[in-house]
Parts: sequence; C-alpha cells; structure tokens
Amino acid sequence: MNEKNKKLLSKINKDKRKSSLEKIKKKKRRELSLIVLLFLTVILGVGFMFSSYVKLKTINVSGENQITKDEILAAGNINSNLKTWTIKDDEVRNNIKNKYSIFKEVTVKSTFPSKIDIKVEEYRFIAKNKKTDGQIEIIMENGRTYSGQVRNNYNLPILENFKEDEEKLKEVYKNLLELKQEILIQISEIISEDDGNLTIYMNDGQKIKVSRANFAQKLNYYDEISKYIDDKKNTTLNLINGAYLETSKSEKQRIQNIKNLLAKNSVDTSNDKEKTTSESQNKEDNSSSDKNTTQNRATNSQNNNQASTQANKRKNT
Repeated sequence: MNEKNKKLLSKINKDKRKSSLEKIKKKKRRELSLIVLLFLTVILGVGFMFSSYVKLKTINVSGENQITKDEILAAGNINSNLKTWTIKDDEVRNNIKNKYSIFKEVTVKSTFPSKIDIKVEEYRFIAKNKKTDGQIEIIMENGRTYSGQVRNNYNLPILENFKEDEEKLKEVYKNLLELKQEILIQISEIISEDDGNLTIYMNDGQKIKVSRANFAQKLNYYDEISKYIDDKKNTTLNLINGAYLETSKSEKQRIQNIKNLLAKNSVDTSNDKEKTTSESQNKEDNSSSDKNTTQNRATNSQNNNQASTQANKRKNT
C-alpha cells in the first residue's frame, strides 16, 4: 500500500472515531437533559402540590337547615388550609353523618385544584311529643328523637296523653308521614283518648275525631271539607266512621238517647225479673196444688176402703 492510500485510510479512521465520539457525547447530553428535566418536573410538581394554588378556595355547602355550615365543616374537618389532594371524600361524608343523626344523606365531592361541594339532606320534623314529665321532644320522620339545637321551628303538632306507648306513637308517626305538608302544619294538637281514637285540634279551631290507625287518609281532604264548615269552634268533625259534624245539640241528643236506652234496658231487666219471679211462684203454687190433690186422692181412697170394709161386716152379720 502506497503512502497516499495510507494517509487516506488514516483520515477515514479518524473521521469515524470523531463521528462516533460525537454521537456518544450527544447521547449523554440528551440523557443529562432528560434527567435534569425530570428532576425539575418533580421539584416543580412537589412545589405546586404544596403551594397555595391547590389550597381549598371554594367550599360549597347546601341543604343545611338545623345544622349550620360551620358545624358541618367542623364535623368533616374541612378548612381553607387543606390541600385538595389530601381530602378523602368518603371519610369526610362518614364523619359528618356520624356526628349528626339528623342527616338522611350526605354527598361530598372534592374537585382539583381548589374546590369542594358538600350536599346534605336532613330528616324533616313531624311532631313534638309531650312526655309524662312535661318535657317536649322533637320527633323526626324516621321516628327518632332529635336532641340538637332547633334553629328553624315549624308549626309542629303536639302529641299528648300517649304515656310513652311506643306502639301507639309508631302508628301516629306513620300517619303523619302520609299527611300532606300543608295539612301537617295546620295541626295544633293530637290527643290520645282512652277509647283508642284520637282528638285533633286544628289551628283554625276545628276539633276532629279520628281513628289512630288510618287518620291520614281522610285528614288529607281537610282543606276541601273545611270549606263547608261555618262554625269551626263549636262543632266537631267526626272522621271515624264516614264524615259528619257533631254539635253541642247533637251531642246532648246522643247522651239523652244513651240514657233512654239504658233506662229502657233497666225497665226490661226489671220486667224480666218480675216475670221470672211470677213464673217461679206459679210453679211453686202448681206444685203445692198437685201435692194437695195427691193427698186428697189418698185420703179418699182410704175412706172408700174403710166404708167397703164396714159394709162387708154388716153383710156377714
């Protein structure tokens, strides 16, 4: 190989080595750039996650009535210093429901980067139960007692004279749930009577008698019925059997009819006793008469025998 070719070959090898080194350097630079970029991304990501940008800025609470927004947030451990990504929705919901028994449903939804929505639904109040010791307890629609602070008080009916009988109260709660809300708020008092029925006093002064088992069915039509009642304060609407009005006059007549019936029963009972006594006396008289007749017959028979004997003696003589 001549000198010229050697130089050419040497140059080619040099260029190859140089090209290979450049490629290696470029690859290392790319790898280094990628590592640096990844590192910076992690740093920026961590910085972002702990920045004020992901702190809670929008906190929405809806559906609250007896429980305040601040109480709900405190129960769920929610505050503006929290980072959105640290919030566990299920945990917040359970904390709120466990704290307040009045909530029927609680929904929690946190949205990145800085928002949370809490929606609650409360059990509605249906009555106030007056206990034997005079204390008043609020009854919720699930039949349980609400022991918290009452901030929004509605026109709730007061239950009286139930003597803490749970079975009677359950029947009443069931019917109250079936009542229209516009009818429920018109009821002033519900009193348990000794005969098992109920006396209801409405806010307009009307007195109503109903059956405890199913009074909601008829009472839901009260607005339609009351249009035809002029004197609500001096009449009683009886919804136990049918639907009719009782007045003081009709009540007096009813009482008089009962008295007459009792008096009639008393007379009939007296006549029956007299009749029974008379029949007994007649039986005794008849028995005595029969006895006398038997005795007379025996005496006559004896006399006849004696006469016959004497006649035979004379004949033989």
